[in-house]
Amino acid sequence: MNATVGRNVASRHWFEPPGFTLIELLVVIAVIGVLCALLLPSLAAAKKKAQGVQCLGNLKQLNLAWQLYADDHGGKYAYNTSNEGAGKSPDYPSWVAGFLTPGSAADNTDVELLTGPEYQKFGSIGGYAKTAAIYRCPGDRSHDKKTGLPRVRSVSMNGWMNPGASGGVSGGYWDKAFEKYRQISDFVLLSPSDAFVFLDERADSINDGWLKLDTGGYFPVNPVAWQITDLPAIYHNNATTFSFVDGHAQFRRWLDPKTLQLKYTGGSQPTPHNQDVLWLMEHATKPQSVSTNQTH
Repeated sequence: MNATVGRNVASRHWFEPPGFTLIELLVVIAVIGVLCALLLPSLAAAKKKAQGVQCLGNLKQLNLAWQLYADDHGGKYAYNTSNEGAGKSPDYPSWVAGFLTPGSAADNTDVELLTGPEYQKFGSIGGYAKTAAIYRCPGDRSHDKKTGLPRVRSVSMNGWMNPGASGGVSGGYWDKAFEKYRQISDFVLLSPSDAFVFLDERADSINDGWLKLDTGGYFPVNPVAWQITDLPAIYHNNATTFSFVDGHAQFRRWLDPKTLQLKYTGGSQPTPHNQDVLWLMEHATKPQSVSTNQTH
């Protein structure tokens, strides 16, 4: 080897950067792990926020469809019936068809029950809400147990909004001394801006499109007698999305920790002094005065 080549070889070895040692690699991996641990909660919160924004948009679209239905039907709101056959026949007209179960059922995954033209003659608002995806909150992870497919609906309607006259439970609402809302003029004591129409119902609670709202202890006021049956969903950081008669939508964050711990039982549960339950009652209906007594 001549002197020039020797110098070039020596120079090349002199400037070669040293490789990472095992300890240095482990330190880098550890740092990356710490950064991921710090960022994941923020990413999860951002994802939930995005889902919440989408859910608000969904309910606004459903609310608009509900209003358009009324505009085309002499101002009368779509029926809201409680029944396994709701929305599937002229005997049980309803704004939506289908009865969901926590197990497996054909209704769990059938989007035609939401927007199909065959159900529009039975009161469905699907002709105005033509996108099936808006009936389901993106935060709802429930699936049909047999097929593994996502259930098609997480939305229910306030039970006092034109309750079905022949529904299994909704029909009985006409005998209760609380306002029922068939049209805009029925809002006498409850303002349209305070009356909710749609909400996301908890996955273990939802079945038909009718949300039962208990009024025990509402009038006369008796906080010890407050109770709840159907449960609002809590997909958005302990909050539920609601739409209102005037068209706006908002989140309601629940204040009582016991509200978040509730499990669906199929029947009424005592919730004494629970301010969340009071809020639901106050934004669903009002006690009916003698001067505004309604007949069906």
